[in-house]
Amino acid sequence: MSGLHQLTMSYTAEQDRILFRIATTDKTEYRLWLTRRFVHMLWGALRQTFENDAELKRVVDKEVKDAILGMQHQEAVQKTDFTTPPVADTTNPGPLLVTGGTVNPGPELTAIKFKTSEGTDVRFNLNKQLMHAFCHLLVSTSLRAEWKLDLSMGDANVVVPQGEMRIH
Repeated sequence: MSGLHQLTMSYTAEQDRILFRIATTDKTEYRLWLTRRFVHMLWGALRQTFENDAELKRVVDKEVKDAILGMQHQEAVQKTDFTTPPVADTTNPGPLLVTGGTVNPGPELTAIKFKTSEGTDVRFNLNKQLMHAFCHLLVSTSLRAEWKLDLSMGDANVVVPQGEMRIH
């Protein structure tokens, strides 16, 4: 996959799934179905990448750690553009059903790989700000879906916007 251009998520009630769209700089778009079960499993891996951050590992008190993580999350979300409309002139396979994946945190980027039921691997890398934005999309969209997954990032409150969510 070439460079990441935009991430969007929307809930589709008919499928009871989240449609996750990844647009690249070469105008390719990957459309992926995320199920409630997969989001629940993915969330643990995403949370762990933040909790294993060197800055947070030095903090012993859980409440203080949650407060720091919540502030970092809100700051990153505030710096993210959620208003740019999705790119319209893309080529896209799918949507593909995500059945598994891996999250591999690195010093600068977190590598995420989703495996699909068709045997395709979709890989993308997110820096810390985009990881927070991606998590915000998951939390907001799962709240809109009323999945009751109890997803949260630190002790920050999530404001659920209406309509499709995108990261540009």
